[in-house]
Amino acid sequence: WNGHSFLLAHVKEEYVRLSIVRASFADGGGRFSRVGDGEIKARLKKNVSREDNGDVQIKNIPMVDQGPKGYCAPATFERAMRHAGVPSDMYLLATLATEGGGGTNTQKLYEEVAFTTRSKGGRTAREIPLKSLAPNKLKRYIDKGVPILWQMCSLPGYNQVANARTQARRNVTNWKNYASKIAIAAEKNSEALQDKANFHLCMIIGYNEETNEIAVSDSWGKNYSVRWIHVHEAEAVSNKGGYVIDI
Repeated sequence: WNGHSFLLAHVKEEYVRLSIVRASFADGGGRFSRVGDGEIKARLKKNVSREDNGDVQIKNIPMVDQGPKGYCAPATFERAMRHAGVPSDMYLLATLATEGGGGTNTQKLYEEVAFTTRSKGGRTAREIPLKSLAPNKLKRYIDKGVPILWQMCSLPGYNQVANARTQARRNVTNWKNYASKIAIAAEKNSEALQDKANFHLCMIIGYNEETNEIAVSDSWGKNYSVRWIHVHEAEAVSNKGGYVIDI
């Protein structure tokens, strides 16, 4: 229809997926033209914005809503792959990495992603340690437009702080005072964010060295495309590991 094809995929009791693609893509069996490294590097770096208040953030990362099945890891990997120029689908990723008793095996998912990004896109998926979330440890990736897939615990208290902090930032006029205020709050909040529960995978997409904050993006729809949290609060809920799809 109008130069496009409709592709329907179905896995019983799991999902039904309708894809609308160019007819040439469908006729070619789903093969796509690889984007060169130089072009993708320039594209990713162009998406990095720098604001007067010190915010450094990767913009234009595709949003994928993980839906009711809790596919946070497949959805987040799909976002990262598409951002790096490698087509992906979270339902297929979830199917490939689902264990016998249900649930997604994140390590198996990473291995599937690493193979796909290398064979189809020439990109490198790597597992990285995240012992520290200080901006100077993250900027090597963020500054070139590469988001970090972060393993953490999405605790109710953490989400309350992230929501409130993100809202408060919209009305800040004195960023130095704001930085001092949230540093005090973060020290107190960190003590209450030590539970190891609600395991989650999301993205770190930015930082601010002046306020000691990081920008986080969750696969829950556009309202969660970016939230800000102090480094100390983030480290309290961190599982100290993650992934990147590097160029």
